Amino acid sequence: MAANADLQQRVDAAIDENIARFLDSHGGAVASAAVTPDGDVTLRFDGACRACPAVAVTFFSKVAPIVRAVPGVRSVHAPNVNVSEAAANRILALAAPPRRPQER
Repeated sequence: MAANADLQQRVDAAIDENIARFLDSHGGAVASAAVTPDGDVTLRFDGACRACPAVAVTFFSKVAPIVRAVPGVRSVHAPNVNVSEAAANRILALAAPPRRPQER
């Protein structure tokens, strides 16, 4: 089996184990569309995710960290996620729970 085919199987397994049920509960799905021998992963969002306005937040907060944690993955991207990681981080910061004031 080619190294990138093995990596693609591990990426798909990580998605299945960690995020597939969540996305399915919203009518969506994600899978690896391509994996290069260097570990660059392209993901494909399907179902409700394809037109979801929150796909960038889902990608950067949930999906990308799971895929990046797979040994051998160098980068991860999805063609239908059309915001920068910096913009997604600003969105995530707005959605984060407020910080508690430090105790004196």
